[in-house]
Amino acid sequence: MSPGASAATPPSASTDAGWKLDLASLRLNGARVRWTDDAVRPQAALQLDELTLKADGLHWPAPAPLPITLTTQLRGQRAGAPVSGRLQIDGRANHQQAAVSLQLDDLDLAVLAPYLAQSLKPHLGGQLATKAQLDWAADPAALTIKLDSTRLHDLQLRDSASARSPRLASLRELKIDGVVVNLPERRVVIGSVVLAQPALTVTRSATGQINLQQWAAGAPAPSQPPANRSSAQASTAPPAAPPWRISLQDLALSGGQLQWRDAMVTDENSGEPLHADISALKLRLQGLVWPAAADAGTALPRLQVAARIGAPVAPGGAAALGHVDWNGRFGLSPLQANGRLRVQRLPVHLFVPYAGDALPVNLLHADAGFDGQLRLRQTAAGWQVGTDGDVLVSELQVNSRPAAGQSADSGSELLTWQALSLQGLSLALAPPARPKLVVREATLNDFYARLLVTEQGRLNLQDVTASRGSGQPGQPAPPAATALPSPANAVAAATPAAPAASAADDLPLARLPFDLDIGGIQLRNGRVDFTDRFIRPSYSARLTELNGSVSRLRSDTREMATIALRGRAADTALLDISGLVNPTVNPLALDIRARATDLELAPLSAYSGKYAGYGIERGKLTVDLSYKIDADGKLEARNQVILNQLTFGARVESPSATKLPVLLAVALLQDRNGVIDINLPVSGTVSDPKFSVGAIVWKVIVNLLTKALTAPFSMFAGAGTNDLSQVEFLPGTAQFTDSGRQSVAKVATALAERPALVMTVTGSADTQTESDPAKRVALDDMLLAERRRERLRAAPQAAAVAATAAASAPAPEPPLTPDERARYLKLLYQQTKLPDKPRNLIGLAKDLPAAEMETRLLASIPASDDTMRELALQRGLAVRDALIAAGLPGDRLFLAAPKLHGADEPGTTWSPRVTLALSAK
Repeated sequence: MSPGASAATPPSASTDAGWKLDLASLRLNGARVRWTDDAVRPQAALQLDELTLKADGLHWPAPAPLPITLTTQLRGQRAGAPVSGRLQIDGRANHQQAAVSLQLDDLDLAVLAPYLAQSLKPHLGGQLATKAQLDWAADPAALTIKLDSTRLHDLQLRDSASARSPRLASLRELKIDGVVVNLPERRVVIGSVVLAQPALTVTRSATGQINLQQWAAGAPAPSQPPANRSSAQASTAPPAAPPWRISLQDLALSGGQLQWRDAMVTDENSGEPLHADISALKLRLQGLVWPAAADAGTALPRLQVAARIGAPVAPGGAAALGHVDWNGRFGLSPLQANGRLRVQRLPVHLFVPYAGDALPVNLLHADAGFDGQLRLRQTAAGWQVGTDGDVLVSELQVNSRPAAGQSADSGSELLTWQALSLQGLSLALAPPARPKLVVREATLNDFYARLLVTEQGRLNLQDVTASRGSGQPGQPAPPAATALPSPANAVAAATPAAPAASAADDLPLARLPFDLDIGGIQLRNGRVDFTDRFIRPSYSARLTELNGSVSRLRSDTREMATIALRGRAADTALLDISGLVNPTVNPLALDIRARATDLELAPLSAYSGKYAGYGIERGKLTVDLSYKIDADGKLEARNQVILNQLTFGARVESPSATKLPVLLAVALLQDRNGVIDINLPVSGTVSDPKFSVGAIVWKVIVNLLTKALTAPFSMFAGAGTNDLSQVEFLPGTAQFTDSGRQSVAKVATALAERPALVMTVTGSADTQTESDPAKRVALDDMLLAERRRERLRAAPQAAAVAATAAASAPAPEPPLTPDERARYLKLLYQQTKLPDKPRNLIGLAKDLPAAEMETRLLASIPASDDTMRELALQRGLAVRDALIAAGLPGDRLFLAAPKLHGADEPGTTWSPRVTLALSAK
C-alpha cells in the first residue's frame, strides 16, 4: 500500500484517491489444498499437493499483464494415494487481457469417477494429457482457446472399477492436435484427430433395450418456462445466436472393432442371438466443414473407410469375413457421396433374421460383392443413385420355409448357385425420370433349382411367391405337371418344354417399372430337380448339364434376344431350346423352339397309372414344340409328340383315369414300327383371360383318340424274349462287378450280330440288404462333393473351366486319400445339422473320432424305397450307357421301370443286378 493512502478511505475506481497495491514478488511453495464434496455420490475427496504459485511485479491497478506461474499435483486424500495428474499454468494477465498456457500430464480419469458418475454409469479409466492456451481481451471482446495437443491413453469403459469386470468400450490412444476455439466468432478449427484401436460392444436385450441407453445416469428434468409469459415478453427475447462453424482438417481411425449382439433376433436353427462383428476398421476423413459451404465449387470432404464384417467364429474355425472398402467424397448438406466402393464376400445371410416373416424363404447363405463407382445424392424429388461396376453374389443357398409346427431346418433346398456375376452393372436413378438398369454381361455358374409338388398338389413356388400367412397352403391346386391326363403331356410338363407352353397359359407380363438392358446372359452347368409327391409312388425327374446363353435383352423395344440352351432331361433325353424371346414387354414377345429327344417313359409310370389306368413298362418320348407370339398377342404353336415303343403294364385302379380304351387307342395310333407321331396345333390370343394352352391341347388329344377309336383296330401283341441275362453290381452302388462287366461285353457282341433285336433294361435293388452300402456310397459322394467345392472356392475360374471340360468329357474322379477323407469327413460333420450332436458346455459341437462322426452321418442319410428305386434306375442307366459305349445305337435300348426285391420275387435268392430282356423291334 502506498504511504499516502488512508485506511479509512474506501477505494474508488472513479477518483485518483483509490486503493493502490505494489508488491514486488509473491511466492507460495509446497502448499496443500483439500477438496471434499459431499454433494456427489460416491463422495469426492481430492487434494492438490506441492502447490507452487509465483507472481512478480504485482500492481493494482495493473498497467500491464503480469507474469503468473502455478504448478501442482492431483491425488486422492487417502494415505499413500498415487499422483493422479500434474498441472502447470504459465502466463500473463490483468483485468483487461490474459494469455495463459496450460499443461496437464498423466491425469488418471479414475480420480474423477465421483463426478463422472453423475452422468455416466460405467466406470471410465484412462490417462489424459493436454497442452492448451487461452487468449482473452476485454476490449474488443475476444476469447480464443487453443489445444495444441491432447492425448488420451488406454481408455477403458467397464461395468465397475474392477479390472475383471466386462469391458464395454476401449480406446488405446486418442490424439487431438491443432484445435482452435474462437468463442465470440463461434468457430472451431480442428487440425487432426487420431484414434487407435477403438473397440465397442453394443447389445440389445430381448426386451429391446440398447446397452448404450443404460450408460447415461439419470439427469434432472428440464425446467419448464413460465406458462404466463406474455407476447410482449416473448417479443423482447434476444435474437438467436449464429450457428457454430466447425472445420476438421484430418481424422484418422485405425484398428477399430464393433461387436453387435441382438437378443431380439435369434437364429432359427440354433436359437442363439444374432452376433455380428466389424473388425479391422480404418477411417480417414479430410476437409470436413460444418455447416457445409453453399458454394457448388467447394471441394467435398474426402472419406476413406475399410472394415471386415462377419460373424464370430469358434476357436480354431476359419474366419469368413466380408470386406468393405470405400474411397471417395461425401457431403452433409445435401447428403451425397461419390467414390469407389469395393465389397468382397459380404455375408448377407447374417442379417436375414431382421427380415422376419417378410422373406418367404430361408436364405441360409449368400456372399455379396461389388467393385465400382457409386454416386448418391439426396434431392427434393428423392434419391439420385448412379453405379458403374461389377456385382458378384456367390455361394447362394436358399431353402423353402418349413411348414407350421416343423423345425426350422426342415425346409427343403430350393435354389443354390456357386456364382452370379453381373459385369458392367450401371444403375441410373434420378427422379422423376424412369430408372434404368444396364448390365454388360450376366453369368450364372453351377446353379440348382428344385421344383416340388406337395402331397396336397401344391407347387412349392406358389408358397414362395405368396405372402406369409395370407395364403392357404393346405388347399390343393392342380400341379402344372398333371394338367393333362396323358403320359405324353406329363412328360412335356416335366421338361423345359413346359415353360414354353405355360407362358401362354399365364397372363402376359406387365411392363417393368424400370428400363432394363442386359448385354448377354451365360448359363453354365445348371441343374433342376422336379419331384411330384402328389403322385403315388412319387415321381422325380431332373434336368442336368444345362448350358446356354441369351443375347442382348432390352425392355424398351420388342426386339427379341436369341436364346440357346442345351442339357439333359431325366438323365436320358437330350434337351435343346433355341429361338427368340423378350419377357420384359407386354404382350410377351416369343418365337421359340424346344426339343427333348429320347426321354425314357418308364419313370413316368405313376402318371400313366393315375390318368391312363395303366403303368408304363417301357417307351421313349420325343417332343418338338414351337411357339410364336406376335405383337398383337396372337399365339401360333405346334406340339409334335413322338412315342416310340410305348408299352403299357398292368391295370391300375384310379378314379382319375380316363374312361377311353387307352390300350386300343395306342395300338391304333402306332404304325407298323411301333411309333406314334402326332402334331397338336394350338392358336389363340394370350391376352384373353379365358385362353388356356393346356385346355386346347387336351381337347385336341381327346378328338384325336375319339377319331382313332372309330376306325377298325386290332389288339396289341407283344414279342417274346429271346434271351435273358443278369448284370451283377456291387451292393449299394451302380458299379459293375467283374462278372457284370463281362456280361455287358457279351451282350453287346450278341446284339451287334442281331440288328433286329432291341433290349429292355430293368434295374433292381433291395431296401433291406442294400441300405447300409447305399448309405456309405452316398457318404462317399458327399465327401467328394466337399472336395470339389473346396477346389472351386480356392480357384473359381480354373474350377469352372475344369467343370465345363468335365461336362463335355466326364472322367472318373480320383478317390480320396486317407488324409483327405479324414479332413472332409470332419468338415462335412461340422456342416451337417444333426439333432443329436454332442455339444460342450457352451453349446459348440464336440470333436469326435472319425468312426463316430461317420456313424452319425450314416444314420442321417435316408435309405427308403424311393432311394432304392433311384439306385435301381441308375443301374439300368449304367448298363444302357455301357452298351452305347460299346457301339450299340440308342434306339435299340430301352430302360424299364426300376424294381425293388420283395415286391414281386418273394423267397428267391437275390443279388444286386440288372435284368436284360430281348425282344424284336
